[in-house]
Amino acid sequence: MSASWTGPEDWWQHGLWCVGGLALAVPFVVSNVRSDFMGILTDHRLMFLASFAAYFLFGAGMLAFGQDGPIEAALRYYPLTANDALRVDAVNALGFGIALMTASVSRARFLGSQASRAAAGLAGVPAHVVIPAFLVIGFGASIYVLSFDLGFRHGLVPGVVRNVSNLSIVAVFLAAASAAKHEGVLRAIAVAVAALLSVLGALQFNKTGVLLPVASLVAGLTARFGPRRVMPLGLGVLIIGFLTLGDLAAYGRRAVGYKTAAGLAERWQVLLSGWEDARDLGESERYSPWARLCYTPPQAAALDFWDTGQGGDGFQLMPWVFVPRALAEEKPEITRTGREFHQRITGADTSSTGMGIFVSGYYAGGWWGLWAASALCGWILAQTSAIARAVMATRVLLFVPLALLGVHMAFRIDGDFVSDYVGTFVFILYPVIAMSVVFSSRFHRTPCSQHDQARLSRR
Repeated sequence: MSASWTGPEDWWQHGLWCVGGLALAVPFVVSNVRSDFMGILTDHRLMFLASFAAYFLFGAGMLAFGQDGPIEAALRYYPLTANDALRVDAVNALGFGIALMTASVSRARFLGSQASRAAAGLAGVPAHVVIPAFLVIGFGASIYVLSFDLGFRHGLVPGVVRNVSNLSIVAVFLAAASAAKHEGVLRAIAVAVAALLSVLGALQFNKTGVLLPVASLVAGLTARFGPRRVMPLGLGVLIIGFLTLGDLAAYGRRAVGYKTAAGLAERWQVLLSGWEDARDLGESERYSPWARLCYTPPQAAALDFWDTGQGGDGFQLMPWVFVPRALAEEKPEITRTGREFHQRITGADTSSTGMGIFVSGYYAGGWWGLWAASALCGWILAQTSAIARAVMATRVLLFVPLALLGVHMAFRIDGDFVSDYVGTFVFILYPVIAMSVVFSSRFHRTPCSQHDQARLSRR
């Protein structure tokens, strides 16, 4: 309604929306994390809210409260007015509300029971077996994926392999959170592995690759020692890393190119040169972390593209996420949407631009697409939360990756509803169903598992 009568330069209304939303969201997130940090692993709506606040409230607020340089750069990517920004806010607000309401009314008892049954069948595997296995398998998959990401091999990496590569991140979390007999040794291993993974991320000039292992380490230490002792320092390290890595990553990508083959020694030299040269950048040349969180310009572009008949094909791609690439060589690239969208805006396919899961629904199907995508994402949140509750109730480490993958999915509110939600959910759904079938007869003979499932169903 505001977008229909506000002036094109009345950015204060967009700013008012962002401030009001943050005033509601931030205290709720902070109080819940401080009172029950592990709750973020079992109720994925909490991460969903935190991510919404980070991208679509705090990040979007840059257009109203930021400095002239970053604002001008954002508007050069895709010009928009305050009216357009309010329309984007409306789509995000509607989508978020629909998703939360759907998640709240979806009981998800079936998948919760299947997860309890599957976890009960794996309850006997000890931590000293699980953590090394995750490290070895995850690191091996990471090296394979790295050969593609660094440009030494060409083609598409199967989604299952890319997800398996994250097992090393899970191992860092489990080792840091361990309260077992040799927890000191495990924590030392967690620190060493997190440092190694961060270095590999730096050699890819990937900020997420650098910060995600550190975030996993911080989360594990918080689960072990509590948020009051760990979170202030851990969040401080992550924020400083986010603020300082932008210029370095941008320098490396300019120097080496997009997925261009370059040796690790060459990349290391580029990093060292970038560290020196980044100090001499002018104010207008510096990377803006706040602008990185602002998705309003590309979101406005996505709305305009659909309105002019240039929408996406997300709903046509969605059935393909359930088909493994090994069984269908003709399977289209599910993650291509962001790259094609960036090319439509800039004319170049050298990057991938997210538009947020709600706007991506509109981009693929207009207002009905917004409703459908938002409700679907909310339903998925309810399912992954139920699975995570079952996993954490049974304390089966082999299934912890599924709970963490659900948290990561909730965080990717800035992505695409097909690849980042439906696609991720498939990687959670298939193992749960498969293990439930395998261990179904054993589950029925386990009174403890039945008791846990009854308690989870009541919740």
